Amino acid sequence: MVEIDLVTGMRAPDFRLSEAPEESFQLYVELKSNPVLLLFYPNDFGIICSLEMRTIHSMCSETSAKGIRVVGVSRNSPYTHRQWKENLGIPFRLLADEDGSVSRQYAGLLEDGLLKGLTRRAVFLVDRDARVQYLWVSHEAALPPPFEKIRAAMSRFQDDPNTTVKEVCSPSP
Repeated sequence: MVEIDLVTGMRAPDFRLSEAPEESFQLYVELKSNPVLLLFYPNDFGIICSLEMRTIHSMCSETSAKGIRVVGVSRNSPYTHRQWKENLGIPFRLLADEDGSVSRQYAGLLEDGLLKGLTRRAVFLVDRDARVQYLWVSHEAALPPPFEKIRAAMSRFQDDPNTTVKEVCSPSP
């Protein structure tokens, strides 16, 4: 059973994670300019994870129009993230939660099977006030996120004509 303390409307916990050895991401700093769609997933190069990232990549124009920055989080290293991003052409940031501390705060870790100890699949839409506007946490490692529900949650955000795909979907702020 998935046990998390976060619920819709709560303030999301702040965190700082590495994107690359020389770059980091801090949630509250990022939220000053954009809402954030946090995607927690078990493992780079996984079949379901790759399908999930391709689907989210195909939604980039929607997230950009809403001014929402997409960020993935797993326990993989920045080096593995870089290889996977290049392999799939992922245009958004992937953060390395190598010790699992952020994953535990948000989604939890998988408790059994081959993926035991890896990040549970989950989605959190956090607004600029750091409030969780939408959350979904998987009860099964192989269950992909409900993309239509994510789209519906994003529809509450106003279109921002000053936001471009490059600004929101690219790895750099």
